[in-house]
Amino acid sequence: MPEPGREIMDRVGALIDETGCERTQLLEVLHRVQAEFQHIPRAAAEAIEQRMNVPVADTYGLVTFYDLLTEHPVGRSVLRICEDVPCCLHGSDQMAEEAAKRLGPEGEPSADGGVSWTRCACLGLCDKAPAALWREQPLAPLKVHDIEGIGDSHA
Repeated sequence: MPEPGREIMDRVGALIDETGCERTQLLEVLHRVQAEFQHIPRAAAEAIEQRMNVPVADTYGLVTFYDLLTEHPVGRSVLRICEDVPCCLHGSDQMAEEAAKRLGPEGEPSADGGVSWTRCACLGLCDKAPAALWREQPLAPLKVHDIEGIGDSHA
């Protein structure tokens, strides 16, 4: 039986081989790892350290800085609701309340692992506030019926 995390390390090694081992490719590798595992597992950071010579601390520095990356499992599809000032002034707090009602607690994947939601920093769509990303596509302005549609399709 393989050691714990070995399969993750092997898969991440393959992703690195496909993407490139240069430190400048780190963000791309992290996005690909997250797409594969719905988060950045510790074993992935260890594989990155071994294959790309990037310390685990540097990897987690990026993971904790960028809102689009996470060290905790999320759903395969994520609704990200902007919480910056323009979006808050135009109702993003109410949209977050609706997401919690329809999709469950913030940051937690649905029972089937299909969907989760979270708040995030500015998406650069301030002129269309409130803004969100759904499956990495902008929803702006975000409306209650957008969240209802997500909730209804994952109930």
